[in-house]
Amino acid sequence: MAKSRNIDNPPELIQESIMLLETLSGLCSFHSSDDLASFLFTDMFRTLIGTTEPWVAFEIGVYADHAKTIEVIPTVDKITLADASMTGGIPNNVIIAKNQANCALILQNWHDYVMNE
Repeated sequence: MAKSRNIDNPPELIQESIMLLETLSGLCSFHSSDDLASFLFTDMFRTLIGTTEPWVAFEIGVYADHAKTIEVIPTVDKITLADASMTGGIPNNVIIAKNQANCALILQNWHDYVMNE
């Protein structure tokens, strides 16, 4: 996972959030879909995101094939996952996760689908 782009101006960030955003501007790896989903629903990440309007997008990819990616657009109350490549791994190419378990399932299904195509 890495920061992809700003969609809008960021909200005012506390120092811890600034440091987290700097870390996420580089490539960050996770052991599993559960691990990544767990991070996306931490208080630390939620504090960074801070608003109900999206302002930043992240890219999640497969380590074994960096061409297989999806975009993650978080807000404080949900995470939108978009498959711009339209691989078929996400129904209708866009889905919203509102909790950690649902997000982990979506990520795992997408990963399994793109790795088996």
